[in-house]
Amino acid sequence: MAASEVASPERKQWSNPVEFFLTLVAFAVGLGNVWRFPYLCFKNGGGAFLIPYTLMLIFIGAPVFYLELTLGQFTSAGPLVVWKINPLLRGIGYASLATNCFLALYYNVLIAYCFYYLVASFQLIVPWSTCGNWWNTALCTDQKMLANISQSGLVLMKNMTSSPSEEYFYRRVLQISSGIENVDGIVTHLAVALAVAWLICFLALSKGVQSLGKIAYFTALFPYVMLTVLIIRGATLSGAIEGVKFYIGSVEFGALKNPSVWKEACTQVFYALSCCSGGLIAMASFNDFNNNVYRDTVSICLVTWFTSIFGGFAIFTVLGHMATKMGVSVADVAKGGPGLAFVVFPEGLSMMPFAPLWCVLFFLMMCTLGFGSEFSIMETIMASIIDEFKTYLNTPKKIILFRFGTSVVFFLLGLSMVTRGGLYVLNIIDQYLGGFPWLIIGVVELFCIGWVYGVDNFCDDIAIMLGEERRPSKFWRICWQYISPLILIFTILFSSLFYQEVTLDDYTYPSWALTLGWVVVIACLGWLPYIFIVEICRRGTWSIIKEARLPHVEWGPARHEHRQLSVRYAKESGPKNLSMQTLSTIDTGDSYDLDAAAIEVITASPKLYVKRISDVSTTRF
Repeated sequence: MAASEVASPERKQWSNPVEFFLTLVAFAVGLGNVWRFPYLCFKNGGGAFLIPYTLMLIFIGAPVFYLELTLGQFTSAGPLVVWKINPLLRGIGYASLATNCFLALYYNVLIAYCFYYLVASFQLIVPWSTCGNWWNTALCTDQKMLANISQSGLVLMKNMTSSPSEEYFYRRVLQISSGIENVDGIVTHLAVALAVAWLICFLALSKGVQSLGKIAYFTALFPYVMLTVLIIRGATLSGAIEGVKFYIGSVEFGALKNPSVWKEACTQVFYALSCCSGGLIAMASFNDFNNNVYRDTVSICLVTWFTSIFGGFAIFTVLGHMATKMGVSVADVAKGGPGLAFVVFPEGLSMMPFAPLWCVLFFLMMCTLGFGSEFSIMETIMASIIDEFKTYLNTPKKIILFRFGTSVVFFLLGLSMVTRGGLYVLNIIDQYLGGFPWLIIGVVELFCIGWVYGVDNFCDDIAIMLGEERRPSKFWRICWQYISPLILIFTILFSSLFYQEVTLDDYTYPSWALTLGWVVVIACLGWLPYIFIVEICRRGTWSIIKEARLPHVEWGPARHEHRQLSVRYAKESGPKNLSMQTLSTIDTGDSYDLDAAAIEVITASPKLYVKRISDVSTTRF
């Protein structure tokens, strides 16, 4: 193997560590921080939910986050290439990429919704605040009508009327059909919004991380400005304090006895940090070899924890005002998911003075949050494929054409979710993708690093990058080997035992549609057994399982000087600590002109290195 084949000199890097950090912030902090976490907190014991959420962040989120950043930075490779750390488990990379593909498809559809609402907000009277429009029904009841109804009448009419914001979302924006079996054609304005979203995505990623890093200054910071503005305005509204009480003011410790609360805290951590989607590995792969990923891990986890809580105040102050004006409890207006972002919250904003201004700011923030995550998701997909096929995608022109073609393909696939039955499809993908795939991928990742590659070797790799003084402590080692995988396994088992069929409000999916959801799961996780079996069959013997801990010959740092550093580190610390990435250095020893000290280390303990993959010669030992 020639030196040029090991490292791709054309591979771009972040201009500075700040761009990497801000990109991670934009990637991790997404739409879920606005519409998912606040509702989970309200639903699962108020302020008490912060206890399981914080513990899961410490014992699962941070360890997996740290692990993935380290893998990407150490190898300067995307999620497909990096899992050559173990040939039998290379399916982890393909499984992560598959989940990212499904995530990218429906995430941009949600951005298209936000974009449509943003454009519609530029009116003196926002269209979701009144009845009497062509899309409204006789059941529509706006604020003027509600003002003439007594509180007892409001309770009686609760399930007999519909709000203008609800009818605007379902009947005007989505033009929703009666079920997933009734596609009823594409909704033109949503298709246009989706096309604009994918065009923006392509333009933002046309130069890869170099353009992504510059955009991150806006996509990472602007949402915090908007959240702060919304919180300050929300705090001045009547009823705001009632909303905050329902959010975290009421602390119900009894809720912590319910295992489902801990399960939802675990899954929310994976949502919040974007773990096991391959994105963290891809973003870190553009880092300098010696970047302090430990500092980045701790910082991003703290930022994510803070943002989740901070964003909830912006939501519930407005919901408290909305409930006060309607004369109902906050519990009667609170919702989770898209219903919060596109029905409840717009209705709350429409009750505020200068409603169009606040609607513009809110949906501009939502678009920014969405694009911040979508850009990183798509860069993960594109960079991974470019890494895998860099022999063919070897010129700037080819890469730009590839990026454009990928955006077009994803747009065409996304059209299935902007039909009149598209919301049903989107909900199926969202629910099944967020259930088992990421959790199972997380377990396999931790098993691969903690038990197959070896936590000692992994800690050596970190010491090579960051210095011996930053070698991971016992906390990280115990989490990688025991705590994190055991919690994930428990969560998977609990989810399996208490599994409930996916629904959308009162709509029950037909059995064939639920089967479609499991097809999504198989399309993601099926890569794990498939690659395992292919590797076994390709070798023609089960003996390779005995060599499962040995990485592929190409595993290791991308640059020659870093590979040499690995060998010299082994000389100082002893052969038993020599990480297996050295194998590829040894194999190319003639090309890299290894020094005598390095060869001496290798030959001193040949038994550790002679059991290599069959295509690697062992004669020079």
